[in-house]
Amino acid sequence: MTECFLVMPRGINVGTRNRVPMAELRSRLTDEGYSGVATVLQSGNVIVSAESTRPDEVTAVVKRLLSEAFDVNVPCVVRTADQVRAVLDRNPLRAVVTDPSRYLVNFLSGKPDPEAAAALLEQDHGPEALAIEGTEAYVWTPDGVKAMTLSYAHLEKRLGVVATARNWNTLGKIVAKF
Repeated sequence: MTECFLVMPRGINVGTRNRVPMAELRSRLTDEGYSGVATVLQSGNVIVSAESTRPDEVTAVVKRLLSEAFDVNVPCVVRTADQVRAVLDRNPLRAVVTDPSRYLVNFLSGKPDPEAAAALLEQDHGPEALAIEGTEAYVWTPDGVKAMTLSYAHLEKRLGVVATARNWNTLGKIVAKF
């Protein structure tokens, strides 16, 4: 059975570091045996279809390819197409979000420790809002990303997992490609 995956390498093509040409990445992933290879925007949102149903296998291949072909070593987080659609369906902060470009979903490498998540949720993050559901942390940052305190680095430190964020608009563009 073929499964569609979204692979999210963190921090590629942001600024001058970790440059990866998307056309070449698509070509190399196709050479690796993936089908339906597509990229969304230049920041490393990669869609692939694979015979594997194991996200960790897909992650390992993409990380190896990024390292060997582009000398880029970054964390990658993977979700199935159905999991990404479910993220959009859940939308736990819909009542407070007024600008989707300032609404982020942090995709976590695993489910955070429940006590660590509860402790973080109990804190006042105003004016930001936070919801953690499963392996995603939703962050509303009304003052913009540059002013936010609930960054992926902060969440990683507090929750003990790897995180990579995508804004709501980008997730909509990704889902349209599935």
